[in-house]
Amino acid sequence: CGLVGMIPSWGRVSRYGLMTGVWSLDAVGPISRTVEDAAITLQTIAGYDPKDPYTWNTPVPDYTQALNGDIKGIRVGVLKEQMENPSVLPEVREAVVKATSILGSLGASVEEVSVPLTVHHRAIVGMHLIMETAMNHRAGLRERPDGYARGTRVYLLTGSRFPAQVYYKAQKLRSLLRQQLLDALKTFDVLVLPTLGIPAPRIQEAQPFASKGSARLYDFLLTPMFNLAGAPAMTVPCGFSSDNLPFGLQIGGRPGDEKTVIRVGHAYQQATSWHTFRPPTA
Repeated sequence: CGLVGMIPSWGRVSRYGLMTGVWSLDAVGPISRTVEDAAITLQTIAGYDPKDPYTWNTPVPDYTQALNGDIKGIRVGVLKEQMENPSVLPEVREAVVKATSILGSLGASVEEVSVPLTVHHRAIVGMHLIMETAMNHRAGLRERPDGYARGTRVYLLTGSRFPAQVYYKAQKLRSLLRQQLLDALKTFDVLVLPTLGIPAPRIQEAQPFASKGSARLYDFLLTPMFNLAGAPAMTVPCGFSSDNLPFGLQIGGRPGDEKTVIRVGHAYQQATSWHTFRPPTA
């Protein structure tokens, strides 16, 4: 949440790539200090790869042209279900509301929008995460189970026990969620919501599972819905908590329209100073 992060709609990671995770969700994108840096990096890494069937054979636009600070007339939809999500802390919600008001002051049209199935995006993405990752790591689990952290090992072993019917249902629900998001993006140019429901978490040692609730992974993470939809998304800093941990504003757009996402993120960053802050020890 303290840096700019970009998930493009074109950069699927396949078996030809470097990651062994969730082939249907993973994407390669830049993490940088500013939106401008992200646009320049994306310009360099974007493009068709004939060895990767999940990349698009389309011309790469000039993303730096979006860095003009002008968002007059841009239609911004504030995602109702995620602003009201119980996992979103009040201070995070307040920071995002202030960020949307800044977008409005820059000339954007800001309205609330409902995408009902996003309430269930964690359950839908969870089945893809746990089952696809378990499949990719089945040899490692069998040959060197101690090479995985305890929580990861439990996660992967659990995923290997789910029946195919569960994955099939998750795929059907994914299609429905994707269509709802795309329908909303017919009315709005971008959708905005928190990146996480909490400030950026501190790095800490893994804790033993004391209950079913403590075994649930990252309920506060609100980014996967755009992975499910194959749509681009960006997070930009939008404030700090009382103990100086950053919040993130997430901006999602239409598949293939990274340029508008960059345009909105850059305009917001130009109007604020959050990205100029540095950790006290830096």
